[in-house]
Amino acid sequence: MGSGREVVQTYVTTQVERLLAAVPAVRDGDDDAVHDARVSTRRLRAALSVYRPVLDRAVTDRLRDELAELGRVLGAARDAHVERHALRRRLSQEDPSLVVGPVEQRIDEDRTAARLAAQDALDAWLASARFTELLTTLTEDLPGGPKAARDATTVLPRRARRAWDRLDHAMEIAAACEDPEDRDEAMHEVRKAARRARYASEVAAEAVGAPARRSARRAHRVQEVLGTQHDAVTRQETLRRLAHQAELDGESTFTYGRLHALEQRAGEAAQEAAAKPLRRVARHGHRRWMG
Repeated sequence: MGSGREVVQTYVTTQVERLLAAVPAVRDGDDDAVHDARVSTRRLRAALSVYRPVLDRAVTDRLRDELAELGRVLGAARDAHVERHALRRRLSQEDPSLVVGPVEQRIDEDRTAARLAAQDALDAWLASARFTELLTTLTEDLPGGPKAARDATTVLPRRARRAWDRLDHAMEIAAACEDPEDRDEAMHEVRKAARRARYASEVAAEAVGAPARRSARRAHRVQEVLGTQHDAVTRQETLRRLAHQAELDGESTFTYGRLHALEQRAGEAAQEAAAKPLRRVARHGHRRWMG
């Protein structure tokens, strides 16, 4: 199988190739390409973070910081697009008699403006020396760290276990939250920890095989259902802001309130649906491969 560094380097190379393949379409404003680039960026950041002992930490820390910033820029562009379509779909399902005022127009103008501003920031980032330097470093063989030579089947499971411990801790905090807003934020942290555990397992799967892939699937399910919950919470914030703007302009806020209530219920339903995946991911039987 080889060393941990070799496995991580192979994974990094694959994700960099996917990122590079998406860049031309990202520059053209293709939202699917933005999504693909964002996923590759997140996978890179997770791999460099979880498996830092097999690589040079000074290099990986700098790369992770740059990838975090790139991820935020990609996320702003992607989220505005997704939210616009989700809110329009929600609005289209309403009885026309319950749509009072230029609600669709406000949604379109607000989210389109956010998407265009985000695309401008993304274009600037992709044209920057920072991005060029980031790609240059990532496309080279990364220097090894103190555990670079250790066997992949030993070092990778142990490091992956840390990512899963982090998920356990996030779930404990979320379970103790009583305030709804605090709980929403805590569940978002659970989602991020699940994503990290998933990607850590995907890397380790190159050395461990099927057991790690099973763990990755469990974490992915948590990530998906809590993503639905977080998106609903975010849309509620947007609707509150749009309602406030409508009120200032003398328009009815009735429809925004209805949509907000529907998004609130969608978020609650997603949180209820998360119970089973969270129980499954918390079980330690599927984690035996971590040692």
